[in-house]
Amino acid sequence: MRQVFIEKGSIVVKDSCKPLCDVFSVLVSVHYSFISTGTEVATIAQSKQSTFFSNVPHKIKKVLESVAKNGVDGTKALIKGKLKGTVQSLGYSCSGKVIAVGKKVKTLRIGDCVACAGAGLANHADIVAVPENLVVRLSNEKQLKKASLTTIGSIALQGIRRANLQLGETVCVIGLGLLGQIVVQLAKLSGCRVIGVDVIPERMEQAKRLGAFATFNALHDDVKKEIEFLTEHYGADSTIITAASKSDSIVQQAMEVTRKKGRVVLVGDVGLNIERSPFYKKEIDFLISCSYGPGRYDSAYEQEGKDYPYAYVRWTENRNMQAFVQLIENGQIDIDSLIADEVPLTSIEKAYDSLKNPQNLGIVLSYLPKDVSQEKSVNTNLKNNVSYKPTQKIRVGFVGAGGFAKIKLMPLVSQIKNVTINAIVDVDVSSSINSSKLYGAAHVLVDDKQLFAKDCVDAVVIATPHTFHCQQIITAMQQGKAVFCEKPMVTDFNQLQQLTECVQKRKDVPFCVDYNRSFAPYIQKIKKHTEKRATPLVVHYRMNAGYISGDHWVQKDVGAGRIIGEACHIFDLFCFLTDARPVAVSVEAVHARQKDIFNNDNFSAQISFEDGSICTLLYTALGNSSLGKERMELFFDGKSIVMNDYKELVGFGIPGSFNEKTKNPDKGHKELISQFFESLKKERKEAPINFDRMRTVAEISLIVNQLASKGGGKKELH
Repeated sequence: MRQVFIEKGSIVVKDSCKPLCDVFSVLVSVHYSFISTGTEVATIAQSKQSTFFSNVPHKIKKVLESVAKNGVDGTKALIKGKLKGTVQSLGYSCSGKVIAVGKKVKTLRIGDCVACAGAGLANHADIVAVPENLVVRLSNEKQLKKASLTTIGSIALQGIRRANLQLGETVCVIGLGLLGQIVVQLAKLSGCRVIGVDVIPERMEQAKRLGAFATFNALHDDVKKEIEFLTEHYGADSTIITAASKSDSIVQQAMEVTRKKGRVVLVGDVGLNIERSPFYKKEIDFLISCSYGPGRYDSAYEQEGKDYPYAYVRWTENRNMQAFVQLIENGQIDIDSLIADEVPLTSIEKAYDSLKNPQNLGIVLSYLPKDVSQEKSVNTNLKNNVSYKPTQKIRVGFVGAGGFAKIKLMPLVSQIKNVTINAIVDVDVSSSINSSKLYGAAHVLVDDKQLFAKDCVDAVVIATPHTFHCQQIITAMQQGKAVFCEKPMVTDFNQLQQLTECVQKRKDVPFCVDYNRSFAPYIQKIKKHTEKRATPLVVHYRMNAGYISGDHWVQKDVGAGRIIGEACHIFDLFCFLTDARPVAVSVEAVHARQKDIFNNDNFSAQISFEDGSICTLLYTALGNSSLGKERMELFFDGKSIVMNDYKELVGFGIPGSFNEKTKNPDKGHKELISQFFESLKKERKEAPINFDRMRTVAEISLIVNQLASKGGGKKELH
């Protein structure tokens, strides 16, 4: 299918994959999408300006911070990406017909005419995948063209709601672009007298035709004085700012023209260096209007379809969209005069060029007539139990192109001899395209099944959100592809059973999880001193992990929490150091009154091993980052070792030559990844970590997570 992107300030149409439709979303065959003079034109202008070499002292600071956090290789990858330039999808308001529906979608059906919203979702593309709460149904197909403005209309409507207008009030609208013209009409429909302010005469005339009582030119008129005489020197009851400017004077002007105890609502993007005096003297309420309304930027609402109760949140972003569509269908709002032209997608450059004319408020992109072939699904019927074939030249496919994959995994894999990144899969096609540019990947995809249908890789690296790992591992192994999975490999006991059965059946397919700590140089050095010990090993590991809020994906079902997603690293390290089978797990978790302090982020887990060793992990999100993140103390044979953040190693009762310091901490990622991919070239497969250990680590992680969730407890292992 075709999709519009911006690349180094230029508009390009690229052949792209059909987006992946998850259970909460619908696939829409786009008939029209809308290009506005505001957001998109500003995005294009910004992309033309290279800011990488501006504000050099700040950039140097960021680079040093990145080196400390991501290492040299990760920082190089970030800088390389900045210098190469990124591809960014465009569009956030479109309309069309539903062609596929996710399993958990309740209100929409195939064939429905709909309007869609959402940056990065309602793109300028032949087909889009949009979550249910960002889609509204139309009753009349003839209104599809007008409904392509629904997103912008909903933003305007939310501004009106924030202003809390009352019948008979005077409203001043500053900025008469597309958004301002819609606000003028909505304020008029609310029974208010509307005053418009702009600097372009044609837009002022347009506002009068759409219902403004009066308009004034901010460059030539004494706006404050004019509004004073129109309002008997009281001022406007409410001022709604829809302008886009870096100037602070617009907000200041809004304060001046608004009455005492009036309301100023910011919908547009303007400078906010505000003088205190007008606020204080007039006791004005200054309000921010957040996009389409309640639900915006709430992933549970937007991505998972969890609606707010109608009685308590009357106007969500979806209900605002419904209301605006109803206004269109009832003929209560003039949309035709806001559309400068309708342009086919094939003439995309003409569309954006026409917006350089300040008189043009917006352009409709047309995708009609539709090319049916664009909507056909890729055949992803896969054959199971395909044999793995060792090869000297390995083609790798990345499933997931998020931050960790781009900063850590991709740079390391790309450095291995005779290993090439040949395909990148991510639901965000822009992320896939940008990564493919850096590493020369031939295939950019949005569905891992497409990866296997094309048979373009020998091995996959899985770096998606945690809950998807298990099924993606199984799918890859059934296709005979070697698998390297960013931890964890499973997020519940059912997945653990499924994966264990798969691995037992597919012993010919190489598989490894990214439990990297045991491959760190400091840990390898420690192991040489502990493996010949006469006594049990006593280990205390402290992880000062830092706070992550409850709305972060890691804390939700898709991430499965920090014990399963991160503490598993340390449980693997304990298994490696003791070389013994764990026999019991004991957990104590904090009992905090605050809802934002989570048991699974603040706990102590003690694991007893068959050889008598005891290993304890103290994990907390309550500490200060300046302390450092990880510290381990080991005790055995009258000796002690302290490892501090993989930067310092000190032995007690051990020769002084053991001690070591470094400015470049190495947690073992490079060594583990190198060993895994080198093993793929051999007929006899020797995994860097055997599956029994990986299964044990997964089991411990799941048990600790269960016990911590209950506040603590103990469980014997069999």
